[in-house]
Amino acid sequence: MITVTSAAGGVGRLLVRRLATRNVPIRAVVKNESQAATTRRDGATEVVVGDLRSAETLDNALAGTDVIYHAAPTQVIDERPIIEHLIASAPAQGLQHIVFHSVIHPDLHQLTHHHQKDIAEGLLRESGIPTTVFRPSHYMQNYLEVWEFLQAGVMPYPVSPNSVMGVVDLADVAEAAANILIDPSPHTGHTYDLSTVELTRHEMAEIWSRVLGHRVTAVRIPPSSLTNSLNVLPSMASVVGHALQSTKLNSVGHLVRGAQAASNPRDMKNWPADAREAYRTMMAHYDRQGLAAGDLTVLPTLLGHAPTSYEEFARRSCSEFGRSDR
Repeated sequence: MITVTSAAGGVGRLLVRRLATRNVPIRAVVKNESQAATTRRDGATEVVVGDLRSAETLDNALAGTDVIYHAAPTQVIDERPIIEHLIASAPAQGLQHIVFHSVIHPDLHQLTHHHQKDIAEGLLRESGIPTTVFRPSHYMQNYLEVWEFLQAGVMPYPVSPNSVMGVVDLADVAEAAANILIDPSPHTGHTYDLSTVELTRHEMAEIWSRVLGHRVTAVRIPPSSLTNSLNVLPSMASVVGHALQSTKLNSVGHLVRGAQAASNPRDMKNWPADAREAYRTMMAHYDRQGLAAGDLTVLPTLLGHAPTSYEEFARRSCSEFGRSDR
């Protein structure tokens, strides 16, 4: 049995689907019944519904499982209790291997999310439980949060367009994870950077321009707008102006729908206040300093082929989500 936590998340859904094609039993851990229905459609053979911070949920997730892919939701700030319970319960449950979803550069201790991953990695190393650590870069899919804006001709995001970001396709992360979960032993004790390429958002916008067939302009939104929505207002004139120049009146519907989607990105309004502040701090750091990629030679080795380029990701996204000029 392979268990996947946060199975309704970006990596989790793709991982469940990929494992299902390999005909292995999959236990998916999700937070509610709506997500349970989704993960069953994705191919999960068993589902545990609950909060990963609950000992009962973790025990149900671990019972009889051989390997676990553990990824905590972004809004969970303190991962230590989850990892400590996982470590304490693993021997009795017969768990043989943990694949831990960390983050690139966990040594950035000024960022809560990165620091918590570093603490978790340390606990797992000290536990003696066979473990493999994944350190993925910033996801290419994060920019699909502004999909409607992209179709209007703008790419707003709370990071400077000049900041260099290492990025990776979630589909590649899921493929690499599936390969390891099927045969984890050779990967015991290894820590893998998962990075594909470094790009500024100006460079990403140039790629989207080629793919969409109209000019796309990267626009900076203040990171402070993540916790105070009024702070986005000074940026809106630039967003609207670039959209009208690029796609004329066709931009109006996209701008309206984009604004509606941006009013609560990632359901952040329902996150705890400390999680929202930690996310704002993280984006503010990326805004100033970017986020360098890790070792770019690792992912091709894990996949057995070249990882997805940003342009390939953009073209696939257009095929999956379609375009609309309404």
